[in-house]
Amino acid sequence: MYLPDLKGLRGKKPLAVAGALAVIVLVILIAVLNANRVYAVSVNGKLLGNVKSKKVVENAKKKLLERYREKLGAEIQLVQNIEVSRGEPAKDGVLDEEELLKKLEESLDIKVKAVVIEINDSEVLAVKDKNTAESVLQAVKDHYISGVPGELVRVEVPDRVKLVEKFIDINEVLTPDEAKNFILNGTLETKTHTVREGETLWDIAKENKIPFTKLVEANPQLKAADKLSPGDVIYLQEVKPLLNVTVVKRVTYEKSLPYETKVIKDSSLLEGKRVVKQTGENGIKQVTAEVVYKNGIRVEEKTLGEKVVKEPVTRIVAQGTKTEVTYRGSGRFAWPITGRITSRFGSRGGDFHTGIDIANSPGIPVRAAGSGVVTFAGWNGGYGKLVIVNHGGGYETYYAHLNTIKVSTGEKVTKGEILGTVGTTGRTTGPHLHFEVRVNGTPKNPLLYLGN
Repeated sequence: MYLPDLKGLRGKKPLAVAGALAVIVLVILIAVLNANRVYAVSVNGKLLGNVKSKKVVENAKKKLLERYREKLGAEIQLVQNIEVSRGEPAKDGVLDEEELLKKLEESLDIKVKAVVIEINDSEVLAVKDKNTAESVLQAVKDHYISGVPGELVRVEVPDRVKLVEKFIDINEVLTPDEAKNFILNGTLETKTHTVREGETLWDIAKENKIPFTKLVEANPQLKAADKLSPGDVIYLQEVKPLLNVTVVKRVTYEKSLPYETKVIKDSSLLEGKRVVKQTGENGIKQVTAEVVYKNGIRVEEKTLGEKVVKEPVTRIVAQGTKTEVTYRGSGRFAWPITGRITSRFGSRGGDFHTGIDIANSPGIPVRAAGSGVVTFAGWNGGYGKLVIVNHGGGYETYYAHLNTIKVSTGEKVTKGEILGTVGTTGRTTGPHLHFEVRVNGTPKNPLLYLGN
């Protein structure tokens, strides 16, 4: 601090000396006051501390903005004002630039200029700039493009997409990966479904392509998954895409051509016998099509062309027409009843018929085709009332759909003895006798063992 030379005042007039001394005291007083002056820094009325000068505040604010600009590469905006006023000296001293900078970071809300992606007039998310926004949207498209096979024809986004620059909270700015995943994951949307007559929770889950367990979780009001009543309201939770992407691809794939079966008459085979003369083979055709995928799900296909690569081979089956009966020694049996054969041994409507059906009126006696021992007499599922006779030598005969049974298990019977009467018990469409011949447990064509 500069002080005037007092020696130079000697010899001066008293008034002049007094004036000079007053100036000196004033200078000293100002210097002391400036040395003790501090500035209070506040944000929204909250005191952060004191600093020595306003320069400290300006430098700290400048460093704060530069730090975020370097990190985000964007314009920065402080939401609150930094207030600086005359402060009172405090016991804990003053803050330096770094200490003030730290307190400002903790207290200030910082907004950054970013680009908001709007979809169908709704703000969805924000990224740091327009280039990032465009790359995120392209990454979403690429996800759906790479997720399905074929040659890309076109990509369509039916939604209205808009990019808008705004100052937003710094914590709301997403990285490119975060933004892509946010769009792909979509939002959870809840819809309702009214239960129809006879509908089950499993039916509803399958129809709406929702995992059964997720459907149960979304409906805690249900007391039991298998107890639904018409009119019940079921809540359906499904993921709604934030951005709809339609991908059209040209694909080429192979499709099976089913073979045909041709039946030819063969008089060398007994009636009812079928022999495969030529095995059938499916053909192959090459299909070129345009396939439409919406958000990765196949929704439509348009065939552009087809080319047969391999012709199918027809399956040829010989069907016997020979009507003579063959006899096999001790395996010859008498007819248990007379009547018209309504169903023969062999394939029947996709099933295999293990005997022959002989139609007649209810109550007509059914007789043993040969002598033997009754090994079963009672109810047997689709056979209804059934009698089985063991004739020895591995031969057995079955008499099914009886109305009444006249014999008991373990009873010996003779050829022609009445076993029961014609009926409609079990799985049958009318009164008849289902008659089987089994050799060592294997069903054989009864016509090969019956006599005149």
